[in-house]
Amino acid sequence: MNSTNNPNYRRGFVLISALISLSLAGCTHTIRPPKEAFTAYAGGEKIHLKVGLNITDALLQAKHERHYMGDTWVIPIGPSLAMNAKVLARHTFDEVVDMRNGQVPPNETVAAILTPTVASLNRTVGATSFGQSIIDIKVEWVLKDSKGNDIWGDTIDGQSSGSTGWTNPKKVLKKALEDLLAKSQQAISSAPSIRRFAQKHPPLSPTTTSPGS
Repeated sequence: MNSTNNPNYRRGFVLISALISLSLAGCTHTIRPPKEAFTAYAGGEKIHLKVGLNITDALLQAKHERHYMGDTWVIPIGPSLAMNAKVLARHTFDEVVDMRNGQVPPNETVAAILTPTVASLNRTVGATSFGQSIIDIKVEWVLKDSKGNDIWGDTIDGQSSGSTGWTNPKKVLKKALEDLLAKSQQAISSAPSIRRFAQKHPPLSPTTTSPGS
């Protein structure tokens, strides 16, 4: 009797083939940023300006992928940056309106629009488990007036490092993200061009009436 016609043989062959396929496919390892937003910003007076915070699809989808020896390492940074951008903006400006893909919500007006974009996201690993692993995040922040004219822009770099095999990569990512956010808030808050623009475009307070009203 031909063994290939044996049902048990065929089932065994299918199982072995499936196991080989799984081993060749490798594993996906996800390094996730913290679920909670960073809030430990430096104190200071808010900028008296009503801004729209423009969260784009490109920001939400931003991630880092690294393929090594059949495995894939993923850092899905986009949603965390979007969440943190909202906290950062409200810590920095008097009034913030949430926007999506450049669209100002109905019945809202803003003096300026702030857009964050991931310029780069990288993770390096050492040659051995004792080697240094570095996570580097660069975000470009651009502030334009309601007509699209540039007010301010800068690319901010956040970085942290640890041991490749002995430091939890989530801790390294957390520190790199916090470094980026603290530097970003400081850069926006201290930008002279933003302060000058805000002096010319103060938000209307509840007791302020517009001309002709």
